[in-house]
Amino acid sequence: MIPTTGRPSLAEAVLSARAQRGVSVRVVVVCDLAEVPATVDALRGQIDEVVCTGGGRRGSYARNLGVAHAAPGSHVAFLDDDDAWLPTKLAVQLPVLERLAADGWQPIVSSRILQRKAGAEPLPTATPTELIGADARPEDYLFRRRRLGVGRQSLATSTLLTTRALAIACPWDETLPRHQDWDWLVRAARLPGTRIAQVPEATTVYTVGSPGSISAGADWRTSWQWASRWEGVWAPETFADFVAAQTLRYALQARDWAGARELVRAIRRNSPPSAPNATIAALGLVPRSTLERLAMRRSRAASRPAARPAGGAR
Repeated sequence: MIPTTGRPSLAEAVLSARAQRGVSVRVVVVCDLAEVPATVDALRGQIDEVVCTGGGRRGSYARNLGVAHAAPGSHVAFLDDDDAWLPTKLAVQLPVLERLAADGWQPIVSSRILQRKAGAEPLPTATPTELIGADARPEDYLFRRRRLGVGRQSLATSTLLTTRALAIACPWDETLPRHQDWDWLVRAARLPGTRIAQVPEATTVYTVGSPGSISAGADWRTSWQWASRWEGVWAPETFADFVAAQTLRYALQARDWAGARELVRAIRRNSPPSAPNATIAALGLVPRSTLERLAMRRSRAASRPAARPAGGAR
């Protein structure tokens, strides 16, 4: 299921879904527009169904509409229109999903990713470094003691595979302009019998900083509105770490000092943030584009083989 506003990158996403090996795939594209754009029309031969939202309904509505068009009893895999699947994505994840379902779980299966900047080749090192534990809450895994750099914990939307039954039981929150994927994971994990698994292979090429990406902005108020609904529900350490590394960082990026003080008060109500998350908060004083360039450069350097000493043995 691919929501789109007609970006040119949609072609790569659709073709990557169609190119899955050993798995029968039905590709549904949901256009968050009043009419089907030319970029979707050009792919009609590769798409099984095209649906329009009417325009301006955002990603959660589009995903829910796509799920409604999936066949009863089927599995649902989400794919953003600026990402791409590797050819073995579903073949790697399906056995895990079916094994969990056979054991009575409501499964969600994620994976590692290969990250790239828009228009660039993906980095060779699969991330995240650490996978989610079998009994871990998604918010604890994602937000507590968050790693610095591209290796940080993630359950990217375009890696997610689940059953249609679970996607119907836990629809995406259509009121949210931000953190839609995190919200869905947090709520789905609270349904009885849900189990999140993460395969160690990279299955998806994930694009960082696409033009128009909501996640690239420093809108701390929207982030805080979402986080505040979980105060008192999440563990205090997890809540404080999220507010520090995500929301306070946004407020510092926006140079909104009154907002930053409000968020510091919220952190003090709960728990001191961990050292990694306090560091990430402080990095809000550095432009996001600078941090992304440094993180990508560091990852490329780490993936290069060490140079052999001159005259050394081969």
